[in-house]
Amino acid sequence: MLKDDDAKDKLMAEIFKALAHEYRIKMLRIIISSEKPLHIKALAEMLNLNYEVVYKHIKILEKAGIIGIFMVGRSRVPYVKRREELSKLLEDLVNIIKQ
Repeated sequence: MLKDDDAKDKLMAEIFKALAHEYRIKMLRIIISSEKPLHIKALAEMLNLNYEVVYKHIKILEKAGIIGIFMVGRSRVPYVKRREELSKLLEDLVNIIKQ
């Protein structure tokens, strides 16, 4: 049981570290709420940021396993990976806090 908790704690820490910036939270919120796939350039325009800044933040989210990227032509389109697993981890954190 303790090994499972250790692995879960490590995963939570990696995810929260990746989310520890307001732009990344905003990007995640936009990607989740969008009715159609958005390429990184569109995200940059929505956030009033340059492409390179948005791409850097997207890569951090991707490295943590929160976001995946697929190519449409030459455009990079981010999407949320493992949405249910992320929700479960957040629920687990809430349960830890409530104890």
